Amino acid sequence: MSKKETTITVKPLTLNTATITICGDGDLVLNKMNDVSTRQLVDQRKNKSKTVEEVNEWEQIITAMHWKDGTPRNYSREGLEEALTENAPCITSFGLKKSFEQAVVRCGIDKYSTKFAMSVNVVAPGGLVPIRFVEHHIDEKLMSPKRGAPVLVRLNRFSGWSADITVQYVEGGEYSLEQIVQIIGLAGFGGGIGSGRTSGYGRYHVEGVRA
Repeated sequence: MSKKETTITVKPLTLNTATITICGDGDLVLNKMNDVSTRQLVDQRKNKSKTVEEVNEWEQIITAMHWKDGTPRNYSREGLEEALTENAPCITSFGLKKSFEQAVVRCGIDKYSTKFAMSVNVVAPGGLVPIRFVEHHIDEKLMSPKRGAPVLVRLNRFSGWSADITVQYVEGGEYSLEQIVQIIGLAGFGGGIGSGRTSGYGRYHVEGVRA
């Protein structure tokens, strides 16, 4: 008995692209686990004996951010200043999209963020969205880990910041460009991006749209 063949026609998705400019309504704090802390954790996992490492504070500061053209290796004040001029600190496209998905649910646009997640993407080389800024500050704060004594951390804070976000969305999909822009605006107003959002950092508004 011969098998019946079924032909399925796969229609290509029609995708539209838009660039959305966001501008900060307050300062932005960028802070990820720096390379010094990463090495210490890896050594603990491998049960390596503790070695006395002279911590370079500039390595901590510089590697606590994502960089557009790769992490600078000149761990000094001069190296940081050069990187801020010739390179660019970045927000992750993953973090941006997650914040948009949260806004969909928290603002009552949809009960779940699944439809948005499946029909809208934030597109960026290497998953990194560079920021522009007017001023850079280094804040020193004592933070209390879950275990152990408080530790001194240095946070990178930016004033007068902005960024261009490129989004791709399905034409005729669940969300129109107008709705996507509205969601991004809501995410910026109520949630923000970066570290310290619960303290009000990273808030922004939509400044322009190019489709």
